[in-house]
Amino acid sequence: MSDDFQFPEPEADPQPTPAQPPKLRSPVVLPWMVAGLTVVALAVVSLYAKKLIDEQTARAYQAMRMADEYGSRATRLEADQKDARRQAIGSSEKTDELRAANARLTEQVTDKDSALAHLRDRHRQLVTDVRAALKSSKGKALSKKLDRILARDGVLERAETPTALTTQSPDAGTRRR
Repeated sequence: MSDDFQFPEPEADPQPTPAQPPKLRSPVVLPWMVAGLTVVALAVVSLYAKKLIDEQTARAYQAMRMADEYGSRATRLEADQKDARRQAIGSSEKTDELRAANARLTEQVTDKDSALAHLRDRHRQLVTDVRAALKSSKGKALSKKLDRILARDGVLERAETPTALTTQSPDAGTRRR
């Protein structure tokens, strides 16, 4: 063997070595503990942040849903108001038409009542004239007086006939073409 690699000979009396102190933990453990606690803290914070974000998202979604519902209700309400206005206009027009028809009927009744009263008066006058003629004189005087009364009555009838024909009842209907 070579002389370069010689091992020292063991000595017969080894020197006593002092007792070795117990090994202390290495300073590398503390950073690992801090890193572990940091990871746990970050996990807790991220879970809490996720919960907050989810709650805000849910509130925003609920607000959008409520806004959409409000918009649809507002649209329906506006449509109902427009329909009510149209119906109110229709009702007022119908009321006006009914009032006009009622006024026409009242005029007709008044005209009929006045015509009936006029006919009653003429009848009474004729009856009294005929009775007076019969009492006062006989023969020629009676016939002359009756002729005058009938002539006057004929003139009145002819005068009333054109006005009666020009007025037309609203119930007569409309002509179809």
